[in-house]
Amino acid sequence: MPIPIRTLSTAAAGIGLSGAGYYMFKNKQQAGTQQDLKTDGNIDQQHPPQQFYDSRPFKWLSPEDINSRLRAGQLANKVNLDRVRAVYTSQVASNNPVEDHYSTYLIGSKGLFAGVYDGHIGPLCSKLIRKQLPSYVARQLENKTDKQSVEEAISTAFEDLDQDIQQRFYDLFPRNVQRLNEKDVQDAVRKHADPAAADLIIKEAIHGSCACAVYLDGDDLYAANTGDSRVVIVRQEEDGTWSGRRLVEEESPANPEWKAHMISQHPPNEAGNIIHRNRIFGLIAVGGSFGDIMYKVPREYQIKVLPFIPYEAYSTFARYHHRIVVNYRTPPYLSSKPLTSHHKLQKGDKYVIIGTDGLWDELSWDDVRSESGDQVAAQLISTWKSGDKEANPATHMIRESLLFDAVYKNVGERVPVTDATLEMSKRLTRQPSRRYRDDITVTVIELKDQEDQEAAPFQDVGPVTSAEQIEIQPRLATPKQSNWYSGWLWSRL
Repeated sequence: MPIPIRTLSTAAAGIGLSGAGYYMFKNKQQAGTQQDLKTDGNIDQQHPPQQFYDSRPFKWLSPEDINSRLRAGQLANKVNLDRVRAVYTSQVASNNPVEDHYSTYLIGSKGLFAGVYDGHIGPLCSKLIRKQLPSYVARQLENKTDKQSVEEAISTAFEDLDQDIQQRFYDLFPRNVQRLNEKDVQDAVRKHADPAAADLIIKEAIHGSCACAVYLDGDDLYAANTGDSRVVIVRQEEDGTWSGRRLVEEESPANPEWKAHMISQHPPNEAGNIIHRNRIFGLIAVGGSFGDIMYKVPREYQIKVLPFIPYEAYSTFARYHHRIVVNYRTPPYLSSKPLTSHHKLQKGDKYVIIGTDGLWDELSWDDVRSESGDQVAAQLISTWKSGDKEANPATHMIRESLLFDAVYKNVGERVPVTDATLEMSKRLTRQPSRRYRDDITVTVIELKDQEDQEAAPFQDVGPVTSAEQIEIQPRLATPKQSNWYSGWLWSRL
């Protein structure tokens, strides 16, 4: 497949600039290290010496500053359901703007939908699906046939939404893709009735997002996961011990089972080119997502359309587009179809924790983010009410995750934290932040037994609002009869 000049030139320029930029950054960093250390307090006489020397600059924060930063993104939702006391959410950003989003809605008279959406490349896809996905799920549940299970309905909703995100993108351009040239693609946006809307549609399709959500209907808890976020059910046994169990697996190339599944979807002669370094084409570290259309379009779009979309959108992946094109044979390489599960709530079930991968990265130590993180989450949430730091359990989870073996993360020593202010200052202030941690978004559903009617106190948990009833919106696009996922026939009309 020939690679467009714009793709090659952009990639070459990106490599050259990134190399030069890295050299300048390292020299500037080395030259300023001592000054930064003195300014930021690494060797400040006001603070005790560090147990482990760490030369990377950071800014000392006071305990009050730490609390303010951790609590800035917290909130709580009231819900009038027999099995739910409250829903809490908290978020600490790393990217600017933050790429994670979240939502909590009521569906029908007794249904609760809560999800977290881990954006990548940009925030617009996760921002789009935070309200659209609950609407698509509600529509599908409303129209569910007797033979269709709730899990199937939710799975269909996920796939329908992503198909519509793609459909809107395709609808912008002329049908005969093989005859398109650069001007045709650019005119499709410039001469659109609403160029700004067309540009947004493109960006929403280019940006990507994972989605992990639960739907609770009475005692029936359904989980759906597209990508590498996670949902864990936490229970307290009769003997007082706590346990955490992942409700649904992650879709990740780092997971050997999922990697094998992904490779099996393509011809055997592609097996050696699809996954490198636990990433698709060595680039993207998730095995399922919304958007990310550069891994889903028909082959002709890689050459005829993507290089000529508005450059602001193209530039988000231009530096590595050539690496997609060279191995692009039998798309799609990503799907929005989620893994799903059903759990019947039992006595002892206390919390449902839904978190983007930024949380689980802090709690586990291998590439697959093993089940040890599930149990760690249970242990951390078990200390929430007995502690004196956080009234919001989602904020509590973020605080404790950032301190979990934090010295290990900073200097390679896996030991307990002895100076929480020091370690939290490092975790919250080091720049560029994305090198040290991801956006972290956590939603905690506090469960209750039917006979337990004690209300949540809602003090110092952030803004408190009643969960809204979701309004079913029209679909983003009119479904087409042709197979848009393969795109083969459509591109030849």
